[in-house]
Amino acid sequence: MNPEFARNVWLEMTPQRLLLMVVVLGLIFFAVSLSKSADALSFVAISLYYIIVVLWGSRRAALGVVDEIRDRTWDGQRLSALGAGEMAWGKLFGATIYNWFGGAICLALLLASQTKLGVVNLFDETLYYVGIGVIAQSTALLASLVAIGRRQRHSLFEVFVYQSCGVAAAVVLGVLWKQVDPFASELTRQPAVETFPWWGTAMNAQLFLAASIVLFAAWTLVGCYREMRLELKMRNGPLVWLGFLLFVVVYVAGFDKLITSDVGPLDLVSRRLFLAGLAGVGLTYVMVLLEPKDPVHYRWMFGQLRQGHPLRALSGLQAWMMSYVAAFGFAAALSLWLLHAPRGASTQQLVLAAMGFVTRDTALFVLMQTLPGKRRGDYAALAVLLVLYVLAPVILGGLHAEKLLLLCFPVPGAVDWAGVAIAWAEGLVVASLATTRLVLLKKA
Repeated sequence: MNPEFARNVWLEMTPQRLLLMVVVLGLIFFAVSLSKSADALSFVAISLYYIIVVLWGSRRAALGVVDEIRDRTWDGQRLSALGAGEMAWGKLFGATIYNWFGGAICLALLLASQTKLGVVNLFDETLYYVGIGVIAQSTALLASLVAIGRRQRHSLFEVFVYQSCGVAAAVVLGVLWKQVDPFASELTRQPAVETFPWWGTAMNAQLFLAASIVLFAAWTLVGCYREMRLELKMRNGPLVWLGFLLFVVVYVAGFDKLITSDVGPLDLVSRRLFLAGLAGVGLTYVMVLLEPKDPVHYRWMFGQLRQGHPLRALSGLQAWMMSYVAAFGFAAALSLWLLHAPRGASTQQLVLAAMGFVTRDTALFVLMQTLPGKRRGDYAALAVLLVLYVLAPVILGGLHAEKLLLLCFPVPGAVDWAGVAIAWAEGLVVASLATTRLVLLKKA
């Protein structure tokens, strides 16, 4: 057995705590059963599952490594013989094993009350509830590991932020599941969505969403493993992220039916290229915010290229770089495809301008890390983006100077080739400044 998992089981699963969980849940369910309402019993079981596994469990996962740092035992554990997988799974499932014990009781009662829905629906329900618990807890642990890698402090508020990341992921999934769950349909008296198109195929909505949750839960576990490798001073290659990037692009591009003709002259291929590029852009922004922008690492990559070792340089690519290249590639492909589309020039100009601004924004995060003073580059970059995307529209709108918004972001219907040139001029200027600062830091 995983030694870290076994240690946490001994700490969490004491006879007194097990008895307390069973007695408290038993009394609650007995009190609810007196109402003789099966719907009430199911509602309470669902609510308690969310509280114990999602809300409380994500808190325990967020504290899995943070508590070790506070107790000053983390450095000793990092020097142990445990690998990244043993440490990650032991922390994640060991710290939350007590929550899973209580959640299993709630889930068993919930499934027992829904036997009339059939075996297939019960299987989907099980996948959903287990998957949403794993996603909430692993996302909270992943957020804490990212913060640890950035050498942030771990106050109560920051732990709350880590927990909130997991809870937010669970809320999104819960809202989606409510639309396809037949049991929720009975409670709300609203018809559940039964099928929807994905890559041109009518998919069973409940089964597809349950399978999607399981897949994304598996990817969050992989993310925890890779972050734990970094914490244990191991090196991650680019292949796993490339696999995740490919998965997300294929997954998102399949929802082409969600884009209506009102958006523009987009045919089937255009819609799928647009969604694939949008997925790449989203991952670019997320990862350029989360990943450390280490000037030393970037100079090492430049040095490998100058020395004629491109493969070594490519092995050091960060996730945001690979996501940006993918987004740029899909944007270029979409622009070429729109050359032959009727009225496609305006959409083509909008896509090209958008990539210019994406270049500017990502380069801005790197530039802020190279400026002198105390390193708070990500917060400074976020402040600049807040001005460009939120405050500027309000101020320029009040001054009736909406045409100047083209200096901040692409405005649908107002972008022409001059707007494309402005966007890329800003992007290349900021990228050049970031590169120059990296060179100057090396000389200093």
